[in-house]
Amino acid sequence: MRSVVLVFAAGCVSHAVVAPRGVQVWESRNSDAITEGETTLDVDPQTAYATAVDYKRWSAIFPDVVHVDVTSTAGVDARVTLVHADGNRDNVHFHNQPGAGIVWFEDTGGAAQVWAEIAFQPGDRPNTTRVHSRLYASVHGIASLFVSDAHVRELREQRVSDDLVHLHAYFANRYAVSRSRR
Repeated sequence: MRSVVLVFAAGCVSHAVVAPRGVQVWESRNSDAITEGETTLDVDPQTAYATAVDYKRWSAIFPDVVHVDVTSTAGVDARVTLVHADGNRDNVHFHNQPGAGIVWFEDTGGAAQVWAEIAFQPGDRPNTTRVHSRLYASVHGIASLFVSDAHVRELREQRVSDDLVHLHAYFANRYAVSRSRR
């Protein structure tokens, strides 16, 4: 989410980003304002999804989030403020799809339209989850005069890569801890 703030403050080519091992990132073929990515987690999809919608855990999953304030919840909707170490705040509206294992959210302020979708689906092996992330970011108005599409694309690519790496590491660490206790 940190890059979401950068997109606010601050024509895609179909190419893959150099991402860490186990994470793939690419520009969407459907929109020049969407970056996609995938990784596989060593946990079942229900556990991964349940963890992702436990918003208070985001500060443990994503190191750039230091505090999470859940301001309201109503069914699949939630209003959440993510606070970063530098004091920046992202006000986020979640509208999840539990039956499909999808976490969907949008940033509700700033000079850009930003939304993200993270799908948690069964992996190729038992007790694994294929995570597919999509991040849309488009800067409008006066801000678009100062922020190039290429820069916005770079920020999206980095955010998708970082978030998938952090999800992967969070579940890898939990799995390693649970195995060492056996």
